[in-house]
Amino acid sequence: MATALGTHNIFGTLKSLITGTLASLLLSLACAQEAPQNRVWTNLDGRKLEGRMSDLGDAEVEVRLMNGKAVRIPLASLSAADQAYVNGWQDLGFGIKVGRWPQELRPMLNFTARELERKPEGECVYATPNFRYICDAPLAASLIKEYALAFEGTYYAIKNLPLQLDPRPPGNGHFVVRLFRNREDYLRAGGPEGSSGVYVVRTREILVPMDSLGVRTVGRRVAIDPRAYDAGTLIHEITHQVMHDWLNVLPVWFVEGIAEYMAAVPFDDARFDFRRMEEGLGGYLETAYHVARRKEGSLPLDMVAPEALMAMTHQQWASALSEPGAAALNYRSALLLVYYLIHLDGKGDGSSIVAYLRQAWTKQGEMEHFVREYNEAVNRYNASLAAYNDSVRRYNQELVDFRESVESYNNKVRIFNGQLRRGVAEQDLIEVGDEPGLAPEPPLKPELPRILAERPDGGGVVDLSRAELEARRAIYRSRNPSQLWSDMERAFAAQGLKLRPVQAEAARSGTRAIPLSPPKKAP
Repeated sequence: MATALGTHNIFGTLKSLITGTLASLLLSLACAQEAPQNRVWTNLDGRKLEGRMSDLGDAEVEVRLMNGKAVRIPLASLSAADQAYVNGWQDLGFGIKVGRWPQELRPMLNFTARELERKPEGECVYATPNFRYICDAPLAASLIKEYALAFEGTYYAIKNLPLQLDPRPPGNGHFVVRLFRNREDYLRAGGPEGSSGVYVVRTREILVPMDSLGVRTVGRRVAIDPRAYDAGTLIHEITHQVMHDWLNVLPVWFVEGIAEYMAAVPFDDARFDFRRMEEGLGGYLETAYHVARRKEGSLPLDMVAPEALMAMTHQQWASALSEPGAAALNYRSALLLVYYLIHLDGKGDGSSIVAYLRQAWTKQGEMEHFVREYNEAVNRYNASLAAYNDSVRRYNQELVDFRESVESYNNKVRIFNGQLRRGVAEQDLIEVGDEPGLAPEPPLKPELPRILAERPDGGGVVDLSRAELEARRAIYRSRNPSQLWSDMERAFAAQGLKLRPVQAEAARSGTRAIPLSPPKKAP
């Protein structure tokens, strides 16, 4: 008798390989060369030449020969080993083409703020090209437009930075902002105490108390106090909102660092002035963190060491928020690292951060594609397993019926043969009937899909941190952690900032995991 198939024992708990991976990664980085070196190149025909890779395009590589002459070779014509060598450097951002960093960014200002709806209870809805504002009190459209400059300006700036972040409004075509006339209502809606605004990831909405926009109400009259307008905090939260699609891809240091970076850019009348970015950084450090540029011989500015900062998890970051000093240190460190990678690293063109973002997005997509394929394979396997178990039950019943028919037939044959031996008359012989047919065929067991059978760790989760960790090579490039810090120290010293590395408490690599669907247990 056949037996119903049970669950194949390949589905356990994924053991995090993050620590071992990080150790091997940093070792390889420490041993890596600072720039492409001379090597012997071989094409598919076996011809060879010696030189170093001096530039890299989409379909060809430039090799500078020993005599100084540069030749361009189609990548497709190179040997597999040479193509792998080129791909390794490409992953580190070598040859990446980055657009020129803008001098300033400012959206078209000829848009109007439209009133879409006014509800009986007083709530009003307004819209500008990319944002929808839900207010708990009527406001003049001109006032909405005035403060929409920060929203539209930040969206426009993020969209047009050469980082290729490509922010997009959600499905309805508008980012949503909720404005509260009373701070008590803002707090009841989930706004943090003492804050000037917050982005709620779950709802994709920004909550803003109107007093932080310089809007005050006296009776039914609206008054504006520009001195109470906290543009920096608002820009920080808008950056989170327009970069929503990246929040599950990037680690917390970059998510918060780029938001602080945008808040530090000199901003006026919807215009981000990147020409004054160095001045903006110094001013923001002084106003937001009470840190002035240091003179020679003074105490240095504490910063979480880059390797510790990049290893910090969202949970560790959140736990530090209860300690103002630790929180300020983390935010300031993230700002400095992002600023360095954009403006001071390498050629100052942001190529390392662009390569990092490309890889993080690509590798995250690859892992999520794997998860979808894996879960679809599990669903198909579960369905075939259920169908097999049903067929097993039918087969077992058919086998019982067949055995009973065989036993009945054999019993009639025995009686018939006994009657013949006793000489029973032919018309009195028992009716034997036809022989039973062939025995039923047992059902075929379903084959375990290849994607399930080949999963080496048999895990039930996929560690998304590994995708970001691989992308991090583009930031380190050929440097180990101490070399990266030395480069940062020298670059900021030239701008009048002396850094001192400190370790963030409990800054360890963490695992962000997404589950793989387990197969259902067979009955």
